[in-house]
Amino acid sequence: MKVKFTELNSGYKGERRVPRFTGKSRTKAIIAAALVGSFVFVYILSLVGLIPLDALFLKAKVGISGDNDRLPLSVNTESTLYMDVIGESLIILTTENVSVYSDNGRMIYSKPHVFAKPGLSVNGDKAVVFDRGGKGFMLLAEKEFVYEGQADYTIISAEYGGNGTYALGTKAKDATSMLTVYDKHNQVAFQWNCAYEYIASIAISKNGKFVGCAVAGAANGELFTTVQYFGVDYKEPLNAQTISGVAPLDLDFTRTDTLTLITDKGAYSVERKAEKYTELVSYYSSEFNSCDMSKEGKYIITLAKYGSENVFDISLYSPKGDVKESISVDFELETAYLTGKYIVALAENRVVVYNLNGRMVSDIEIKGEALELLPTDDFIFVSSLDKLTRCFTYGDATVTL
Repeated sequence: MKVKFTELNSGYKGERRVPRFTGKSRTKAIIAAALVGSFVFVYILSLVGLIPLDALFLKAKVGISGDNDRLPLSVNTESTLYMDVIGESLIILTTENVSVYSDNGRMIYSKPHVFAKPGLSVNGDKAVVFDRGGKGFMLLAEKEFVYEGQADYTIISAEYGGNGTYALGTKAKDATSMLTVYDKHNQVAFQWNCAYEYIASIAISKNGKFVGCAVAGAANGELFTTVQYFGVDYKEPLNAQTISGVAPLDLDFTRTDTLTLITDKGAYSVERKAEKYTELVSYYSSEFNSCDMSKEGKYIITLAKYGSENVFDISLYSPKGDVKESISVDFELETAYLTGKYIVALAENRVVVYNLNGRMVSDIEIKGEALELLPTDDFIFVSSLDKLTRCFTYGDATVTL
């Protein structure tokens, strides 16, 4: 095919035609060059650690796609019992149903229930809803509803974990309580009877091969907590450790072979083959503010320094139990949360976000009364009386409720 050139900007003549380089085309070229220059600039900033590249991409993606048209998300706080993050989505449990929403407010699915006292336990991208004091339960994943069943006895606690394994702590016929572990086919893997105490908390390892539980009791007028460590293929505990004078708050596998227990007076680790538990930190119950664990096994413990109301220490622990970072906060703190990338502190009319190196990356003003936060790596959802409002986790902002 023959192509003939003519004078500049007049286009090609012949069988193929090239569009003229018009003023509009020139403007587009300038904009494209500016975007490329901006990308190079922010990429350099990300390399030196000043701005996370993923946070910039997220803001650009939201700006281009406009995926926030469903937000703020309307909620009925009178019927809402629990709200939490499941994976990178939101799970809301009400007196009538449980619903999962994507981070742009789109409903993924909703399931009605008839539980008299609904409870919710979230573990990464899985959750179990159960009737506390009843026998019904539901298993949920972030993207789909999984299973609905009935326990043999009244449910006290529940957990849904790796490889489809789930566990129920119930009352029992011949014991005070019983731990029943099921495989992904809803078949009983093993059962363990607790003669005198109730099962307060359950943990399941990521691979689903190990299960732990914390039982709480009292002897001679003193509280105690016993951590039981099980292998799914074994009928008896692989390890059991009793810690005196403490009440259990949270139990989780921070590593495959390590259970970490957080209590009102300290944190402790129980390894599968260890002869003795390890005390990671101790404190007075009056100092304890909050704790939170991430799906990666890291966790934070927030303490009021010397019982103060406006001086707090937020300590970040590795899965091994080592202190990786400590953040001193000199404002009245309500609670703190941990995501995979950030520590999120809620104060009155203010949310402060730190990266895992302890550097403040966001100072968010809250106009109105924030009841609760639901933070992810990408967004923070702020709960008010009738809605959930979203802002970016990274970067200063103002949220009007």
